[in-house]
Amino acid sequence: TVISNPGVLVGLNSLLDTCGAITLPTGERIERHPDTVVIVTTNVDYEGCRSLNQSILSRMDIIMDMEEPDVMTLVKRVSGITGCTDMDAIRRMADIMVSIQKKCRTEMIDDGCCGVRELISWVQSYMISGDMMESARYTILSSVSADAENRKAIQTTCLDPVLGF
Repeated sequence: TVISNPGVLVGLNSLLDTCGAITLPTGERIERHPDTVVIVTTNVDYEGCRSLNQSILSRMDIIMDMEEPDVMTLVKRVSGITGCTDMDAIRRMADIMVSIQKKCRTEMIDDGCCGVRELISWVQSYMISGDMMESARYTILSSVSADAENRKAIQTTCLDPVLGF
């Protein structure tokens, strides 16, 4: 959904139809392999992503909305990705990340990111520094908003009470 020319996705419709072929601008005809599985994903709530064209949606056999994983699943995944074995620390950071996400939704702070990638960066930084707050300043806080006042409000309400500052 971030393809700059929306006609590109619609141009793939013939591959998704029963004919299963597409003719390229060069005149070359490409046949879809009979065992082809097409998976389309999008982050509908990300900046710059548009809704999928209805002609694409109507060709999908199954459409699933995926919810974010619960905190414990997130902790296990982040541990596996980072190699961090301090599950209690990851759990604290994941809980803080969730509270930051809620704060951002409530306060309509939408000029940054606070998700799994930022959590992974935070955990990796913590593994190096050993200081959860210092690592938060350079990872999750700096990503959550470009506005210094928003970052300060998030630190005061979401980080300081949990990390004891």
